[in-house]
Amino acid sequence: MKGDVSLLRERNFLLFFLARTSSLTGNVIAPLGLAFAVLALPDGSPSQLGLLLGTRTVAQLGLILLGGVLADRFPRHRLIIAGETAAGCSQALTATLFLHGSVPMNLLFVLAAVNGASSAVSQPAATALVPQLVDAERIQPANALLRLAANFSRIGGVFAGGLLVAAVAPGWALAADAASYFLSAVLLMFSRPRTASRAPTATEAPTSLLRELRSGWTEFTSLRWMWPVVSQFAIVNAAFGGAIMVLGPAVAEQELGGAVAWSVVLGAHSAGFVLGSLIAIRIRPRYPLRTGVFVTFGFFPAYLFLAAGSPTWLIATSMLVAGICIDVFEVLWRTTVHTHVPEQAMSRISSYDSLVSFVCTPLGLAVAGPVAAHIGIAEALLLSGVLVFLASTVPLLFSAVRNLPARCTVPEHVPG
Repeated sequence: MKGDVSLLRERNFLLFFLARTSSLTGNVIAPLGLAFAVLALPDGSPSQLGLLLGTRTVAQLGLILLGGVLADRFPRHRLIIAGETAAGCSQALTATLFLHGSVPMNLLFVLAAVNGASSAVSQPAATALVPQLVDAERIQPANALLRLAANFSRIGGVFAGGLLVAAVAPGWALAADAASYFLSAVLLMFSRPRTASRAPTATEAPTSLLRELRSGWTEFTSLRWMWPVVSQFAIVNAAFGGAIMVLGPAVAEQELGGAVAWSVVLGAHSAGFVLGSLIAIRIRPRYPLRTGVFVTFGFFPAYLFLAAGSPTWLIATSMLVAGICIDVFEVLWRTTVHTHVPEQAMSRISSYDSLVSFVCTPLGLAVAGPVAAHIGIAEALLLSGVLVFLASTVPLLFSAVRNLPARCTVPEHVPG
């Protein structure tokens, strides 16, 4: 552990660590502030909230592959600075609209799209910047520190957002998110990462982009253990975004007492991430992917207790369990990808992993409100939980998922 913490003495990594912690904390505050800001409008509804969140996600997913290409062609820390600055400006204007009481919905959709596009630019660059900040043998502890910081940011962000919403106004939570983006950008301005080892020339870019996109899809679909799990999470992420993030605040508003109760629920969920990371460090399953898929059944109780209008402590406990399961799965999944995907194909395959995993999320966000209005919030939550449960059973039907060992001794062939 001392070796891990010593990385914080290195100036460039410390600046990046603080920048990511600031930005990620704001990213947790923002959905909470936006949810209760929209629901507080005279004509606010879960449907409008879902459409706003869906707009941001569509913009992010639509540009994520382009963001990856840009991160290979331009200085990555400068791309992050540009993305964080643009996101900060969009959130600052959104906060101003809510605080002044003039909230044209069309402008909110534009600002949500700008925020999502900004994330598409900065996210791939942030992922790829770590090897430019630390030596090769210290990449794993660097990633461990960043992941731990992200988990604690979730906890702090949830409670800070809940206090801002309850004590002042939801708009101030959005203003805090804007400030977190600006702080991140300022910190990165003082960093001096090493130059990336490879950057394609301008003449290569037009043809290599199309070729790499086509090749990446072929490589991704050729991995028989990967696409069933990624398909599972296309449904899981859509259900979580629609049912939990859209309908959850409505349940809290109607039955649990409002933003403070919901911040407790989300805080428990975030605490589960930390516990899940600590558990995942210690377990060494023989078949990590099989174990990872099994733990995803722990997502289901949260939907059941929300649908039943259970007490806050019981919903929070179920979300704690869900957080533990998510982080255990995430660690086992990333380990599987790193040990079974050829290094030369890892970036392309990982980009399609992200894209397909979240491709249905905007739909889930958009339809949650209308479905709940038609059949009821409790019924919509229960339906989402059943879909998550069924989706989690499907990968286990594939022997390639069940029988994938912990370590790949012979690299799998991936067609180019």
